[in-house]
Amino acid sequence: MIKKVIITGAMGFIGSHTAKVFKEAGYHVTGIDRIMTIPQAVTFLDQLCVDDFAAITPSVAGINNVDAIVHCAGTSLVGPSIANPGEYYTNNVAKTNQMLDLLQGWKGTIVFSSSAATYGVPLNSEPLLETDPQSPISPYGYSKLFCERVIQDHCTAHGIKGVALRYFNACGCDPDNMIGHVADDSHMIPRVLSSYQKVEFFNLYGDDYNTADGTCIRDYLHVMDIAQAHLKAVELADTMQTKEFRAYNLGTGTGISNKEIIAACNRAVNDKIDFRVAPRRTGDPDYLVADSTQFRTDTNWKPVYSDIDTIVNTTWAWQKTLS
Repeated sequence: MIKKVIITGAMGFIGSHTAKVFKEAGYHVTGIDRIMTIPQAVTFLDQLCVDDFAAITPSVAGINNVDAIVHCAGTSLVGPSIANPGEYYTNNVAKTNQMLDLLQGWKGTIVFSSSAATYGVPLNSEPLLETDPQSPISPYGYSKLFCERVIQDHCTAHGIKGVALRYFNACGCDPDNMIGHVADDSHMIPRVLSSYQKVEFFNLYGDDYNTADGTCIRDYLHVMDIAQAHLKAVELADTMQTKEFRAYNLGTGTGISNKEIIAACNRAVNDKIDFRVAPRRTGDPDYLVADSTQFRTDTNWKPVYSDIDTIVNTTWAWQKTLS
Protein backbone atom coordinates (compact mmCIF):
# COMPACT_ATOMS: atom_id res chain seq x y z
CA MET A 1 0.00 0.00 0.00
CA ILE A 2 1.32 3.46 -0.90
CA LYS A 3 1.95 5.61 2.15
CA LYS A 4 0.50 9.11 2.22
CA VAL A 5 1.95 12.31 3.63
CA ILE A 6 0.75 15.89 3.92
CA ILE A 7 3.37 18.63 3.84
CA THR A 8 2.21 22.00 5.16
CA GLY A 9 4.16 24.89 3.67
CA ALA A 10 4.94 22.64 0.71
CA MET A 11 5.59 25.58 -1.63
CA GLY A 12 8.25 27.07 0.64
CA PHE A 13 11.99 26.43 0.78
CA ILE A 14 12.13 23.51 3.20
CA GLY A 15 8.68 22.19 2.31
CA SER A 16 9.43 21.98 -1.42
CA HIS A 17 12.65 20.03 -0.93
CA THR A 18 10.86 17.77 1.54
CA ALA A 19 8.14 17.10 -1.03
CA LYS A 20 10.80 16.04 -3.54
CA VAL A 21 12.33 13.55 -1.07
CA PHE A 22 9.00 11.98 -0.12
CA LYS A 23 7.86 11.77 -3.75
CA GLU A 24 11.09 10.03 -4.73
CA ALA A 25 10.63 7.64 -1.78
CA GLY A 26 7.30 6.52 -3.24
CA TYR A 27 4.85 8.44 -1.07
CA HIS A 28 1.61 10.03 -2.22
CA VAL A 29 2.35 13.68 -1.42
CA THR A 30 -0.28 16.30 -0.69
CA GLY A 31 0.98 19.86 -0.36
CA ILE A 32 -0.85 22.59 1.52
CA ASP A 33 0.19 26.23 1.30
CA ARG A 34 -1.39 29.64 0.93
CA ILE A 35 1.35 31.12 -1.28
CA MET A 36 3.09 29.67 -4.36
CA THR A 37 6.50 30.75 -3.09
CA ILE A 38 8.46 28.22 -5.17
CA PRO A 39 6.13 27.25 -8.04
CA GLN A 40 8.46 24.50 -9.26
CA ALA A 41 7.48 22.49 -6.16
CA VAL A 42 4.22 21.38 -7.80
CA THR A 43 6.30 18.86 -9.78
CA PHE A 44 6.60 16.78 -6.62
CA LEU A 45 3.00 16.98 -5.44
CA ASP A 46 0.18 14.56 -6.24
CA GLN A 47 -2.30 17.05 -4.85
CA LEU A 48 -2.05 20.76 -3.99
CA CYS A 49 -4.41 22.64 -1.69
CA VAL A 50 -3.93 26.41 -1.82
CA ASP A 51 -5.47 27.20 1.53
CA ASP A 52 -4.73 27.92 5.16
CA PHE A 53 -3.11 24.80 6.66
CA ALA A 54 -4.98 25.03 9.96
CA ALA A 55 -8.38 24.82 8.30
CA ILE A 56 -7.75 22.33 5.49
CA THR A 57 -5.16 19.85 6.83
CA PRO A 58 -7.56 17.96 9.14
CA SER A 59 -10.15 17.32 6.43
CA VAL A 60 -7.50 16.26 3.91
CA ALA A 61 -5.89 13.95 6.47
CA GLY A 62 -9.21 12.29 7.24
CA ILE A 63 -10.43 11.93 3.67
CA ASN A 64 -7.12 10.59 2.35
CA ASN A 65 -6.30 8.39 5.35
CA VAL A 66 -2.92 10.11 5.64
CA ASP A 67 -0.09 8.40 7.54
CA ALA A 68 1.93 11.48 8.47
CA ILE A 69 1.92 15.27 8.43
CA VAL A 70 5.20 17.14 7.99
CA HIS A 71 4.43 20.57 9.39
CA CYS A 72 6.67 23.19 7.75
CA ALA A 73 4.13 26.01 7.44
CA GLY A 74 4.66 29.15 9.46
CA THR A 75 6.41 32.51 9.59
CA SER A 76 10.13 32.14 9.99
CA LEU A 77 12.37 35.21 10.37
CA VAL A 78 13.83 36.39 13.67
CA GLY A 79 14.06 40.14 12.97
CA PRO A 80 10.49 40.70 11.72
CA SER A 81 9.15 38.68 14.65
CA ILE A 82 10.49 41.33 17.03
CA ALA A 83 8.69 44.07 15.11
CA ASN A 84 5.47 42.08 14.61
CA PRO A 85 5.18 39.35 17.27
CA GLY A 86 1.43 38.91 16.84
CA GLU A 87 1.85 37.51 13.34
CA TYR A 88 4.23 34.83 14.65
CA TYR A 89 2.09 33.79 17.59
CA THR A 90 -0.97 33.61 15.33
CA ASN A 91 0.56 31.90 12.28
CA ASN A 92 2.82 29.54 14.18
CA VAL A 93 1.24 28.80 17.56
CA ALA A 94 -2.48 29.50 17.32
CA LYS A 95 -2.90 27.90 13.90
CA THR A 96 -0.87 24.82 14.88
CA ASN A 97 -3.15 24.40 17.89
CA GLN A 98 -6.23 24.89 15.70
CA MET A 99 -5.01 22.24 13.25
CA LEU A 100 -4.36 19.73 16.02
CA ASP A 101 -7.72 20.41 17.66
CA LEU A 102 -9.44 19.60 14.38
CA LEU A 103 -7.32 16.46 13.94
CA GLN A 104 -8.90 14.71 16.91
CA GLY A 105 -9.62 11.13 15.89
CA TRP A 106 -6.71 10.98 13.43
CA LYS A 107 -4.02 8.53 14.55
CA GLY A 108 -0.87 9.35 12.63
CA THR A 109 2.50 11.06 13.03
CA ILE A 110 3.28 14.76 12.97
CA VAL A 111 6.84 15.87 12.23
CA PHE A 112 7.36 19.51 13.18
CA SER A 113 9.78 21.99 11.64
CA SER A 114 11.27 23.51 14.79
CA SER A 115 14.38 25.64 15.18
CA ALA A 116 17.66 26.23 16.99
CA ALA A 117 16.10 29.59 17.89
CA THR A 118 14.36 27.81 20.78
CA TYR A 119 17.74 27.76 22.60
CA GLY A 120 18.45 31.48 22.47
CA VAL A 121 22.04 32.41 23.36
CA PRO A 122 24.11 29.32 24.31
CA LEU A 123 25.88 29.36 27.66
CA ASN A 124 29.20 28.33 26.07
CA SER A 125 30.87 27.53 22.75
CA GLU A 126 29.98 23.85 22.74
CA PRO A 127 27.57 22.00 20.42
CA LEU A 128 24.06 22.18 21.86
CA LEU A 129 22.34 19.12 23.26
CA GLU A 130 18.58 18.58 23.37
CA THR A 131 18.84 18.79 27.17
CA ASP A 132 20.35 22.30 27.13
CA PRO A 133 18.17 25.17 28.39
CA GLN A 134 15.66 26.60 25.92
CA SER A 135 15.58 30.35 26.45
CA PRO A 136 14.51 32.06 23.21
CA ILE A 137 15.40 35.71 22.64
CA SER A 138 12.82 36.42 19.92
CA PRO A 139 9.09 35.90 19.35
CA TYR A 140 10.05 33.57 16.50
CA GLY A 141 12.04 31.36 18.86
CA TYR A 142 9.27 31.41 21.45
CA SER A 143 6.68 30.54 18.82
CA LYS A 144 8.64 27.43 17.85
CA LEU A 145 9.12 26.45 21.49
CA PHE A 146 5.41 26.93 22.21
CA CYS A 147 4.53 24.84 19.15
CA GLU A 148 6.67 22.00 20.45
CA ARG A 149 4.72 22.05 23.71
CA VAL A 150 1.36 22.32 21.94
CA ILE A 151 2.19 19.29 19.78
CA GLN A 152 3.46 17.30 22.75
CA ASP A 153 0.26 17.96 24.70
CA HIS A 154 -1.93 16.97 21.74
CA CYS A 155 0.09 13.76 21.32
CA THR A 156 -0.64 12.89 24.94
CA ALA A 157 -4.30 13.84 24.77
CA HIS A 158 -5.24 12.37 21.39
CA GLY A 159 -2.95 9.40 20.79
CA ILE A 160 -0.81 10.70 17.94
CA LYS A 161 2.98 10.52 17.63
CA GLY A 162 5.17 13.59 17.34
CA VAL A 163 8.75 14.42 16.35
CA ALA A 164 10.20 17.94 16.45
CA LEU A 165 13.37 18.65 14.47
CA ARG A 166 15.34 21.70 15.61
CA TYR A 167 17.19 22.89 12.50
CA PHE A 168 20.45 24.80 12.58
CA ASN A 169 20.76 27.12 9.54
CA ALA A 170 18.99 25.50 6.60
CA CYS A 171 20.79 26.32 3.34
CA GLY A 172 21.84 24.98 -0.05
CA CYS A 173 19.53 24.02 -2.93
CA ASP A 174 18.39 20.88 -4.74
CA PRO A 175 21.50 19.32 -6.35
CA ASP A 176 19.38 18.59 -9.44
CA ASN A 177 18.74 22.36 -9.69
CA MET A 178 14.98 21.86 -9.96
CA ILE A 179 14.00 23.89 -6.87
CA GLY A 180 15.74 26.35 -4.58
CA HIS A 181 15.43 29.59 -2.64
CA VAL A 182 13.46 32.69 -3.64
CA ALA A 183 15.12 35.59 -5.44
CA ASP A 184 15.03 37.90 -2.41
CA ASP A 185 16.10 35.28 0.14
CA SER A 186 17.38 37.00 3.28
CA HIS A 187 19.73 34.25 4.50
CA MET A 188 23.46 34.78 4.35
CA ILE A 189 24.65 32.56 1.50
CA PRO A 190 22.04 33.71 -1.06
CA ARG A 191 22.68 37.33 0.02
CA VAL A 192 26.42 37.02 -0.54
CA LEU A 193 25.90 35.51 -3.99
CA SER A 194 23.16 37.99 -4.90
CA SER A 195 25.40 40.93 -3.94
CA TYR A 196 28.07 39.53 -6.26
CA GLN A 197 25.59 39.29 -9.15
CA LYS A 198 24.47 42.87 -8.54
CA VAL A 199 28.05 44.14 -8.18
CA GLU A 200 27.29 45.42 -4.69
CA PHE A 201 29.11 45.23 -1.39
CA PHE A 202 27.94 42.52 0.95
CA ASN A 203 27.30 43.78 4.48
CA LEU A 204 28.99 41.55 7.06
CA TYR A 205 27.32 42.17 10.41
CA GLY A 206 30.11 42.35 12.96
CA ASP A 207 33.71 41.16 13.06
CA ASP A 208 34.36 41.50 16.80
CA TYR A 209 32.75 38.29 18.07
CA ASN A 210 34.57 35.94 20.43
CA THR A 211 35.63 33.57 17.63
CA ALA A 212 38.88 32.84 15.81
CA ASP A 213 38.23 35.29 12.94
CA GLY A 214 35.85 37.60 14.82
CA THR A 215 32.70 36.58 12.93
CA CYS A 216 29.71 34.50 14.00
CA ILE A 217 29.96 30.72 13.78
CA ARG A 218 26.95 28.68 12.70
CA ASP A 219 26.08 25.08 11.85
CA TYR A 220 25.05 25.03 8.18
CA LEU A 221 22.84 22.12 7.12
CA HIS A 222 21.89 21.45 3.50
CA VAL A 223 18.16 21.56 2.90
CA MET A 224 18.22 18.14 1.21
CA ASP A 225 19.70 16.65 4.39
CA ILE A 226 16.86 18.29 6.33
CA ALA A 227 14.36 16.84 3.87
CA GLN A 228 15.86 13.38 4.31
CA ALA A 229 15.63 13.83 8.08
CA HIS A 230 11.87 14.42 7.71
CA LEU A 231 11.57 11.09 5.95
CA LYS A 232 13.70 9.39 8.62
CA ALA A 233 11.51 10.91 11.33
CA VAL A 234 8.34 9.51 9.76
CA GLU A 235 9.99 6.09 9.53
CA LEU A 236 11.19 6.40 13.15
CA ALA A 237 7.60 6.89 14.31
CA ASP A 238 6.85 3.30 13.32
CA THR A 239 8.99 2.28 16.32
CA MET A 240 7.49 4.84 18.73
CA GLN A 241 4.69 4.39 21.20
CA THR A 242 1.29 6.01 20.77
CA LYS A 243 1.22 9.42 22.50
CA GLU A 244 5.02 9.66 22.35
CA PHE A 245 6.75 12.93 21.48
CA ARG A 246 10.47 13.39 20.80
CA ALA A 247 12.58 16.48 20.00
CA TYR A 248 15.90 16.28 18.17
CA ASN A 249 18.64 18.66 17.11
CA LEU A 250 19.52 18.59 13.44
CA GLY A 251 22.93 19.78 12.34
CA THR A 252 26.43 18.73 11.34
CA GLY A 253 28.19 19.39 14.63
CA THR A 254 30.69 21.61 12.80
CA GLY A 255 30.72 25.39 12.91
CA ILE A 256 31.47 27.62 9.92
CA SER A 257 32.26 31.31 10.39
CA ASN A 258 30.79 34.11 8.31
CA LYS A 259 34.19 34.83 6.78
CA GLU A 260 34.53 31.15 5.85
CA ILE A 261 31.15 31.42 4.12
CA ILE A 262 32.42 34.35 2.06
CA ALA A 263 35.57 32.40 1.20
CA ALA A 264 33.44 29.45 -0.01
CA CYS A 265 31.37 31.85 -2.11
CA ASN A 266 34.59 33.22 -3.62
CA ARG A 267 35.51 29.67 -4.66
CA ALA A 268 32.07 29.06 -6.16
CA VAL A 269 32.09 32.17 -8.34
CA ASN A 270 35.87 31.96 -8.96
CA ASP A 271 36.24 35.60 -8.02
CA LYS A 272 36.62 37.83 -4.97
CA ILE A 273 33.35 39.07 -3.51
CA ASP A 274 33.55 42.54 -2.00
CA PHE A 275 32.22 42.98 1.52
CA ARG A 276 32.27 45.63 4.19
CA VAL A 277 31.80 45.28 7.92
CA ALA A 278 28.55 46.65 9.31
CA PRO A 279 27.46 46.95 12.96
CA ARG A 280 26.40 43.77 14.77
CA ARG A 281 22.76 42.77 14.75
CA THR A 282 21.09 42.55 18.14
CA GLY A 283 20.84 39.04 19.55
CA ASP A 284 23.31 37.23 17.28
CA PRO A 285 25.17 34.62 19.39
CA ASP A 286 28.91 34.15 18.82
CA TYR A 287 28.51 30.39 18.33
CA LEU A 288 25.53 28.18 17.52
CA VAL A 289 26.24 24.54 16.60
CA ALA A 290 24.17 21.37 17.04
CA ASP A 291 24.99 18.06 18.60
CA SER A 292 22.72 15.76 16.58
CA THR A 293 24.10 12.51 17.99
CA GLN A 294 20.71 11.41 19.30
CA PHE A 295 18.91 11.67 15.96
CA ARG A 296 21.79 9.96 14.14
CA THR A 297 21.70 7.13 16.68
CA ASP A 298 17.93 6.66 16.55
CA THR A 299 17.57 6.82 12.76
CA ASN A 300 20.98 6.25 11.07
CA TRP A 301 20.52 9.66 9.44
CA LYS A 302 23.66 11.52 8.46
CA PRO A 303 24.25 14.66 6.39
CA VAL A 304 25.27 13.89 2.82
CA TYR A 305 25.28 17.33 1.16
CA SER A 306 26.31 19.57 4.06
CA ASP A 307 29.99 20.23 3.39
CA ILE A 308 30.26 23.97 2.82
CA ASP A 309 31.38 23.80 -0.82
CA THR A 310 28.43 21.59 -1.83
CA ILE A 311 26.10 23.94 0.02
CA VAL A 312 27.47 27.02 -1.71
CA ASN A 313 27.84 25.44 -5.16
CA THR A 314 24.23 24.20 -5.20
CA THR A 315 23.08 27.63 -4.02
CA TRP A 316 25.08 29.38 -6.75
CA ALA A 317 23.74 27.04 -9.44
CA TRP A 318 20.18 27.95 -8.46
CA GLN A 319 20.96 31.64 -7.89
CA LYS A 320 22.12 31.93 -11.50
CA THR A 321 18.70 30.75 -12.70
CA LEU A 322 17.08 33.70 -10.88
CA SER A 323 19.05 36.43 -12.64
